[in-house]
Amino acid sequence: MNTDPNINPLAVAPVLHPVKILLVDDLPENLVSLESLLSKEDEHITYLFASSGEEALKIALQEELALILLDVQMPGMNGYEVARYLRDISKTRDIPIIFVTAINEQDAHVIEGFEAGAVDFLFKPLHPYITKAKVSTFVRFYQQKKELERVNKLTLEVNQELEERVKARTSELTRVNKDLDNFVYTASHDLKAPINNIEGLMVALDETLQETGQDQQEVAPIMQMIHDAIGRFKNTLQDLTEVAKVQYEETAGYESISFKEILEDVKLNIKDLIRKYDATITDDFSQVPDIVFSRKNLRSIIYNLVSNSIKYSSPDRKPEIAITTSRGEGFTLFSVRDNGLGIKKQDQQKVFGMFKRLHAHVEGTGVGLAIVKRIVENCDGNIEFDSEIDSGTVFKVYLKT
Repeated sequence: MNTDPNINPLAVAPVLHPVKILLVDDLPENLVSLESLLSKEDEHITYLFASSGEEALKIALQEELALILLDVQMPGMNGYEVARYLRDISKTRDIPIIFVTAINEQDAHVIEGFEAGAVDFLFKPLHPYITKAKVSTFVRFYQQKKELERVNKLTLEVNQELEERVKARTSELTRVNKDLDNFVYTASHDLKAPINNIEGLMVALDETLQETGQDQQEVAPIMQMIHDAIGRFKNTLQDLTEVAKVQYEETAGYESISFKEILEDVKLNIKDLIRKYDATITDDFSQVPDIVFSRKNLRSIIYNLVSNSIKYSSPDRKPEIAITTSRGEGFTLFSVRDNGLGIKKQDQQKVFGMFKRLHAHVEGTGVGLAIVKRIVENCDGNIEFDSEIDSGTVFKVYLKT
């Protein structure tokens, strides 16, 4: 269904195309008689006459013909010779030819005619009904062929228009996204200074209260809440900066990286989280131990997926995370499977959205998976997941190789 008001709907109403039929006979009275037999009122058919084989060839090269009715026995170049010449010329080889002959209906003549390029025969004296029926059939085929060509041309024009519009809109979206990334990066960078100043002022206020010996019992909870808010704000700014920076990662930083090496580095970085949840992490990189990729980006993918698998674990069981790689046609599949809380069906479309937090009890800004998705798609990859409530989730990352 076309929903763009600026694109005209494809016209599919059939059109009656003009038809030209060439009648070839060395006797003028036969040509007049044949035209009279075939002619109908209100018909878009023009009958052209040729009284020799040479004249027939000349007309066939100049006109677009739907059909040729060709007499076999003519002085000079006979009908079979004309048909063979027409078959040797690219412009005329597809014009259907019906031989009109007074020769007895013998197998030898019929075979010679078909070998010369005929599609059918009419034997004199012509039967009006049979003659009209055969000619009407080829006229109908011609009309259908021209209509198909017209519809194909219209379809091509519409497709080209759509492609141009998609290209223009893609370019516009790319520009808007780049502007948005620049804004996010600039805003997050410019906000760091004032938030650091606020944090510094809070430290100074805390020290002043302590020096003056005032009772801090009443203000201590408020001070802690302010410190926590500042911390969350700083984390959000950091994540926004990372989202914007991902867009500008260059492939020049690609190198051969060991999955195991990156995973061990991530595990060392989140060792407190692993210890807190008593998580078990197993891995199998035997099928694809290495990949040519950005080290920083691969670490970000593994860090976010693994840490999320731990943080969103079920309170009823210890988290178990299984990490594997496998090779597909043109890609490496990196999988992270857990036995955690799972994701509700109605929430699954929100997973990769910015600032989407599906479980309020877990700390975070809700941009980790958005970063992963952008990293993966920027390198022509894909990320998807399967999840079942209270059973766990598996994230599958397809990295182009």
